[in-house]
Amino acid sequence: MDLLTVEPGCIARYEGAMPSEPRQPSWEPGSSARRDFEQGRMPIWAGRLHVHPRAGRATSVHAYAVVMLVTRGESKMRHAGDLVVRAGDVHLIPPGDAHGAGASNAEGWGVAFHPDVLGEDGGAGSRLGPLLRVRKGCHPVLRPTLPQRRRLARWMRLLAAEVARNEPGHEEAARSLLRLVLIELERMTAAQGGTSEPPSLGLSRKALTYIETHCLEPLSLAQVAKALGRSSAHVAGVVRQETGRTVGEWILECRMSEARRRLRGTDERVDIIAERVGYADVTHFIRQFRRVHGVTPAAWRRKATAGGP
Repeated sequence: MDLLTVEPGCIARYEGAMPSEPRQPSWEPGSSARRDFEQGRMPIWAGRLHVHPRAGRATSVHAYAVVMLVTRGESKMRHAGDLVVRAGDVHLIPPGDAHGAGASNAEGWGVAFHPDVLGEDGGAGSRLGPLLRVRKGCHPVLRPTLPQRRRLARWMRLLAAEVARNEPGHEEAARSLLRLVLIELERMTAAQGGTSEPPSLGLSRKALTYIETHCLEPLSLAQVAKALGRSSAHVAGVVRQETGRTVGEWILECRMSEARRRLRGTDERVDIIAERVGYADVTHFIRQFRRVHGVTPAAWRRKATAGGP
């Protein structure tokens, strides 16, 4: 039985037999696995993760979610304020949340995933609950009990091994293990309350939540601003400042995420998918998809369903 223990000095280690595992896909910038993941062809990444500090006060923003269980060291992070993540902690980064690392020697298990991989069955939104609560103001660092750490580490290690495989059924197995990770996080956060945050950061997060909910409908900056009770200029400025992207770019990302889900998981024609993700003109959809992914929807579908991770 695998055990995760935190020893004096904040070092986490495993006890018990470790089965042989396939080589994990690299998360290093420029690696083929990271490129495939960021373009949506690889919907889930999992593996060992090392936190590298970025120069100056640089921050990162991405359209996918990240969960990290720190097993060794600590990291000074900027995420809804300054915080320290230590061995045994779990750091949750929702899509669109600005974050950055300062001094760091942290390492651990990491999972990154595109929310569309969860599909529509069983309430994908509810499984994202812990991450969505961070978006609403809950603290992004969880401090699980030892049994919770053990379970989470096991699910993440098995998920990393599954993602690295290219065997029949590996994608469904990976999705099932991801659900177990999210269920464990839900249990950790069940009794956690919210925290206050700067009004501008709250506005940015509210804008992203509204966009995610309504992106498949006709949607514009003016509509987002009206729903939030602010001017278009104010919402545009805050979202751009906090995330590095425009409201229009986030609308496009949410639509492309749903398009990828349908391309990967259904046999719907491209023109049908275009209509369902908010495009009346299939040519415009194909042009937008190609601008984001570098290939047409049909070519992306062929590569994504060709048997790779």
